[in-house]
Amino acid sequence: MAAPLEPLFQHRSAHRSGVLDGSAQREPKDWNYESSRQCMDADNTIRIGNADRMHSNNTMNVGDKVTRNNDNRVERALRSKCAQTSKLKGLLEETLAKTNNELSKMESIKKHLTQERHRFNMLYQRNQERRGQRGNRPGRELVRDQPLKELKRETDVLARSIEKSDEKLQDVANSMSRLNKLKALLKSDLADKSHALDLDRKCLDMVATDGAQAAASLPDSVTTGLPFGWKRDTYNTLDASREAHRVATKTRKDAFHVTNTQKMRTKDQYDVVQAALANRLKTVTAVNNQLKDQLANVDDEISKLMKAKKDLETAIRDKMPPLNLARQRYVTRTRRPRREAVFDEVEHALLLQYNELKEIVVELQKKLQTVVGRLTNLKQQKQSLETNIEDKVHCIKMDHVCRAMAPSRPGTAVSMRSSNLSLYSVGSEPAEM
Repeated sequence: MAAPLEPLFQHRSAHRSGVLDGSAQREPKDWNYESSRQCMDADNTIRIGNADRMHSNNTMNVGDKVTRNNDNRVERALRSKCAQTSKLKGLLEETLAKTNNELSKMESIKKHLTQERHRFNMLYQRNQERRGQRGNRPGRELVRDQPLKELKRETDVLARSIEKSDEKLQDVANSMSRLNKLKALLKSDLADKSHALDLDRKCLDMVATDGAQAAASLPDSVTTGLPFGWKRDTYNTLDASREAHRVATKTRKDAFHVTNTQKMRTKDQYDVVQAALANRLKTVTAVNNQLKDQLANVDDEISKLMKAKKDLETAIRDKMPPLNLARQRYVTRTRRPRREAVFDEVEHALLLQYNELKEIVVELQKKLQTVVGRLTNLKQQKQSLETNIEDKVHCIKMDHVCRAMAPSRPGTAVSMRSSNLSLYSVGSEPAEM
């Protein structure tokens, strides 16, 4: 800067007397120098002002350029961040919708598995009732027949079906728990993304305003992560959700396969049990008919033996008078005088008659005893046959009841809809009577 100018009228304070007598008058050179010096100082000041003004203009131009560049940079960054956030938000919304859809499908398969498990349990209880029903058969009918074996095998099939259903229900519950946790993470992340996107869009819509806050200090930063971590956390959640969807889909397919397989096994075993009971009924009925025929033959034989017994008794009764007569005649002739007691032809005839009649009576009595013994044996056999027939009839009734106790025939056609992979049984048939 130029030195300060001398006061313009510094000599006015000179003594008036010096002015008057000329002793205080300035030299022309000094006078001219003062004016020139003032002009030079003014030129310097003008040059400095021009330089300051140019420097200020440059500063303002640079400031405007920096401001524009920064505004453009901030706007580009905001728009890029909004685009990234919008993309991530769209992915989160899409994944959340798929998660909700998957949870709905899992709820459907869970409901179906619960129904199938309840149905298997009812079939198991009915199987136990049928086995108990057949266990009340008469002692001679308690045999290890085919229905007993098939009912036991059906018990094993149903127990395995219940076990498999419980395993798949646990798998579905685990998968749903994982999906619900990921759903909560997705909703939280989506809410944060939506809020951040609204704030960034609000920043884009802001305009510059005058105010005293421009010079105020910035608040403390809330930044806690890096952009890579920001994306990575969201993509990790998305990847975990996709993996959970894959596992859930596999779980539903496995549940469908297991349920379908167990239903087919149950249906097949159902047919085997019913066929075994039908064959057993045919066998027992045939044996019962054979026993009835044999009982009829025994009754017929008893009737004939009763007639033979009666005829034998009549024959013995008819032979007793001639036998007694021959004996009385012989005894009477034994009273003859000694001189007349000879073995004559009458004696011979009486002995012959008596012995022959006695032999006939003894033979008839033996035949009668034989007939009586056979009658006793036949009556015992008849009683055994009647008891056996009664047991067979009771067994047939119980097997009919056992066969009628069978539940509805399991469905033979099972379909899986692509929307929820649910199972639908069709073609259920009523139990055969």
